[in-house]
Amino acid sequence: MRLSYGGIGLATVLVVGGCGDDASSGDASDGSGSSSATTVSSISDPTSVGDDSPTPPPPDPDSSSGGDTETEPDLPPPSMGDCTDLDTLVAELEKADGKAQVALVDEYIRTMTYGDRGFPGVQGNEFCVAYWGEPDDDLSVAGDFNAWVPGQVELVEAVPDLGFYTARIELLIPPEGLYKIVRGDKEFFADPLARRHGWDEFGEYSQIDPMPDRSHYERWPGFDEGVGSLEPRTVTTYVPQGAGKLSDLPVLYMQDGQNLFSPEAFFGGWMVGETLDAAIEEGSVQPLIVVGIDNTAARMDEYTFVTDIIDGMEVGGRADEYADFLVGGIKPFIEQRYPVSDDPALVGVMGSSLGGLASLFIGWRHQELFGHAGSMSGTIDWGTLGTDNATIDSLYQADTPTGLNIYLDSGGDEGMGCPDGDTDNYCGNIRFRDLLFGLGWTDQVDLFYTWTPGAMHNEAAWAQRLRPALESWFPGV
Repeated sequence: MRLSYGGIGLATVLVVGGCGDDASSGDASDGSGSSSATTVSSISDPTSVGDDSPTPPPPDPDSSSGGDTETEPDLPPPSMGDCTDLDTLVAELEKADGKAQVALVDEYIRTMTYGDRGFPGVQGNEFCVAYWGEPDDDLSVAGDFNAWVPGQVELVEAVPDLGFYTARIELLIPPEGLYKIVRGDKEFFADPLARRHGWDEFGEYSQIDPMPDRSHYERWPGFDEGVGSLEPRTVTTYVPQGAGKLSDLPVLYMQDGQNLFSPEAFFGGWMVGETLDAAIEEGSVQPLIVVGIDNTAARMDEYTFVTDIIDGMEVGGRADEYADFLVGGIKPFIEQRYPVSDDPALVGVMGSSLGGLASLFIGWRHQELFGHAGSMSGTIDWGTLGTDNATIDSLYQADTPTGLNIYLDSGGDEGMGCPDGDTDNYCGNIRFRDLLFGLGWTDQVDLFYTWTPGAMHNEAAWAQRLRPALESWFPGV
């Protein structure tokens, strides 16, 4: 993986595993980058948090590790311990100049991000936290380990003027649960590099390890395996509760990953995690892994397999590169690190609007790998919006992907009449549905078509239709 975070101005949080008896802590710094460890004698009663502190998330987390198994082949080999690496980094920073310091921290982030467990690392009863932001900041770490009390575990600047802060925390029990960085005594924010994370009523939180009573999300920033000439991007996975004890799970690859999980996304996002948590608990959907792939500024190019004319400009036509990136880079990466199946019957791809079109294309281009392709409000007419080019219809007619289960839907209606007076891509989806019937698909067997009259073209509407789609593909057993 080649990651770059651009230098000092980017606020980043690093949490790395502890080791050794000479642990350092922001509570007792001697100014040289190392000091004695902070020992928290017990996990305090969460109800003791002051009025200005957030109510802590539910306690009793599990300290077991997740499903990360391999280090990327182009990264340095694993070290003896994460805290030893951090101590070595601090020592090197003290000897280096400004530009070299930035490069050292950047490389450290790159290596740790794609390490076996990512941030935060944990060893024994100790964990280490570092933050890369602005110099001379007032920062601390709070979480389940200290009843969310700010200021108790200080982050101390490792070298002057770099804005790189560290702390080592030694507990009486193995570190577990949730945590955040705190600025001052009131501004709590999540670790942006924590692999495991989630959201509650207080926003995003960071998570040390998988917990037995909840699902979680895992992020892989700057992902570029198999990316070719496309831009790297963040890949985020939804991991269901108890996934570490399961195997051969269904896996769904979804486009527009920024809008899938976060409640702060457009129109509240797709609410994929909340939807799956409820469906899995009720038994209507099998536990599955969802892989959200962020889009880039080249979204319109990457999600379309031919060019079209939009606002007088020719755009599009790179969906083959994007499909091959997903298949050659993202898919094997996920299969190496998560308990997912590679059986096409348990592998799906889905998106909305242009992401729906891209998903239908991926299912067609790599029909030997995907058993399911889903398109919500898909832009089926792409290729003929401003010119006379091919549409997805022609691909399916020329090389019919027999055996591909398809979910197709739209909201809106025909408006002033098809083909051009509709809303929410209604007419194109009706046409494509009828084409599929003519090519041999069967209603409610391998073609699941839904029309929600008047539904808007937005994430809130697609979120409402997600659960029925997944119940059709991966019903509970």
